[in-house]
Formats: sequence, structure tokens, C-alpha cells
Amino acid sequence: MEQTAERIQIQRVQERGNREGYRKRVFLICFFFGVVLGTIIGNLGFLEQSKFAGGFSYERENDIADAPFIFGTPVQNSSWRLQSGSLEKFLYIGKQRMEEGMAIWLFSLTICAVPLFWILAVYLGFSLGWVVVCYTVQLGIMGLAGFFLSCFPQWLFYLPAWYLFIWQGLNRPARLRMIPSLLAIGFFCLGAGAEAYWNPVFLRLI
Repeated sequence: MEQTAERIQIQRVQERGNREGYRKRVFLICFFFGVVLGTIIGNLGFLEQSKFAGGFSYERENDIADAPFIFGTPVQNSSWRLQSGSLEKFLYIGKQRMEEGMAIWLFSLTICAVPLFWILAVYLGFSLGWVVVCYTVQLGIMGLAGFFLSCFPQWLFYLPAWYLFIWQGLNRPARLRMIPSLLAIGFFCLGAGAEAYWNPVFLRLI
């Protein structure tokens, strides 16, 4: 009886691992599908590119460009983005990032979290592909360098934060996991600081 119960337990663990692996594979497939879709649409010129040299950054409302967005609205490289960091800028960016993180965290607790995160993967991939196209259209091959500079160094912190939220969303059943959530919040704070104080230095190199 004990061996039978142990085998059943092992089988359940394996089945759960297979389901989790399947959800993550579908997430990656959706993400790369979005990248391809965004790249194609960007190259075909269906979306306005001429005024956009965006990145993963926010701008004040009167500077926002009319464009698709990724974790917020991509904007023109205006003087506000290039200004040195300040407490006001840090609080503004931090507020926006926390709102994004809170929305995804709430999604991860719903019963339809997995399909929502698959849709999110397509959206993220599309935005990434489209933004890269915008840079390369304006700057040629150097647009790739411009894109990475516009994201650096804040995405060293944002990526692990989003990974923690996505991991929570794809691992069922939904549970309130305090330690990963607090870690993600900490990474968002560090990322907002990097975006406000360090990123302008790299934007001036573009």
C-alpha cells in the first residue's frame, strides 16, 4: 500500500510538471509569434514610425506619442527623458511600473490567468518587434544598439520582476505567494531608480 501511494504521488508530481512545462512552452511560442507579427507589421508600415524612437520608458503626458506600447507608452526621445534623474522623475516612473506590476499580479490570481498570460506574451512580443523595427528604420543597423541603450540598465531589474509575476501566473493553482511578490516589488523599485537616474546617461549616446 505504501509503495502504491508513493507511485501515485510521484505520478501526480510528474503530471503537474508536464502541465507546467506545457504552459511555459506555449507562452514562449506566443511571445515569438508576437515578435514575428510585430516585425512584419512594422516593416510593412501599417503603423506610424517616422516620429517614434521609443524604448521601454514613460514620458510626461504632453510628450506622449500616438503609438503602440509595451509596459506603458513608447515615446519620443524628448528632453524630459534625457534630463538627469530627480525624485519627481523616480516617483513618476515608479508609480507607472507599480501599476503595471499590480495589474499583472491580479491577473495571476484569477482562474483564467494562463490564457491571459498567453495573450500577454503575444502582446509583449509584438511590441518588442515593432519597437526594434522603429529603431532600425531610423538608425539603420545602429538602431539595435539604440534600442538596447534605451532599455539599459533598468531592464536588468525589470526582467526578473516580470519573470516572477509570469511564473506565478503560469503555475496553477493560483496562490498568494508573498516572497516572490515582495521580490518583484523590490526589483521594480530598483528598475525605476535605474530608469530615472542612470538611463538618461545611455540615452545621450544614441
